[in-house]
Amino acid sequence: MIQLNNSMKSSTPSHDQGTIKSKSLMDLLSKKVDLKKELIVLRKSHQNIEKQEELVESIAKIEKFLSNHGIQK
Repeated sequence: MIQLNNSMKSSTPSHDQGTIKSKSLMDLLSKKVDLKKELIVLRKSHQNIEKQEELVESIAKIEKFLSNHGIQK
């Protein structure tokens, strides 16, 4: 499984809620875009189903993280 980097850490000790600073947010969104691009390539070529599932899970984790945290400008 793909490990998500430190940009998914919030600024509060409890990782359930908090705020994300703009640089971390941009890093996280860039990571999500890269994962989606890789997933599209794999789906189009009908290759590596296991890797596709890992990418879908990683994208879902990022989306869940973003939905639980506020965004600080």
